[in-house]
Amino acid sequence: MLWWSLRRVGGPSAGHDQGMAAGIQLLRPDGHPSDLQAQQWGKWLGAQRTGRSAILFKINGFYRGMFFPFISTGAINSLLFGIYGNHLRQLRKVCHSDYQREQLEYHNMFLAGSVAGFVQSFIACPMELIKVRLQTQCYYNDYLYGQRRTAFGTFKRIIKADGLSGLYRGLLPMMCRDVLPYGIYMLAYRQGVDYLNKRDFVRKRRSHPDGSNVNLLITTLAGAWAGVISWVCVIPFDVVKTLMQADENHKFRGIFHCVKVNYRAYGWRSIFRGSWMLVARAVPFNAATFLGYEYALEWCQMYDKGGLVASD
Repeated sequence: MLWWSLRRVGGPSAGHDQGMAAGIQLLRPDGHPSDLQAQQWGKWLGAQRTGRSAILFKINGFYRGMFFPFISTGAINSLLFGIYGNHLRQLRKVCHSDYQREQLEYHNMFLAGSVAGFVQSFIACPMELIKVRLQTQCYYNDYLYGQRRTAFGTFKRIIKADGLSGLYRGLLPMMCRDVLPYGIYMLAYRQGVDYLNKRDFVRKRRSHPDGSNVNLLITTLAGAWAGVISWVCVIPFDVVKTLMQADENHKFRGIFHCVKVNYRAYGWRSIFRGSWMLVARAVPFNAATFLGYEYALEWCQMYDKGGLVASD
């Protein structure tokens, strides 16, 4: 499983390779959550209305802004899992005994996940900003001043209007969404794996005809569980981040001002907008993440063993 694989794969670039492989699994139609969350004027009432409106713009309305996540998701996950794996190994090295390492394993996983979330938020924030600008309702017109909207064009407009600091709009709520929750994310996966490994129905499925050491059932269920748990904790921060990033006119001065304005206009439910869509997406999204990561770890192990045998 993930924790054991990280212990066995020692190369510093291994986590980056597995993260990239995991990221490839994550390309999905993700227009809905941003559309639901960035609603500021009461135009969209829910997923069904948003879906029907997207259909009016043809079926590709569900895939708006997909190209940029296509080229960036793998890189972000490569960074995330690479930092997580390397930091976790460093934390294990400072333990003086196997007993201490075992006792601090959950603590180290949480800390390593939080560090990884902190670092990747600085890289992911500009990418999230451009994706949100391409997906939200204010940008449904494919053309601006006669030019087709593209990720690079959106990037240039942000730089021209707000400078480099404009790329980090919504960074604070994003850090609130990513730092501690990524620690929870990694910890929940490990605990889910440990729990499922003790179940009788899992023990009966230990045989793998394909010779793989990855348990498909455990990885899928534990990954889905970790995704749901981590997202439930951070939905309000993700909503505020999306609202601030979609706000091209700088209506919101900060995170607290954004919450106050939306609370007064739409009530407390406004900060949970799109919640069920995010939770529903978290199940396949994170199951695919850990499946890609686990299989990539196994392939790297096989490659390393093959290289050692060849060198001998």
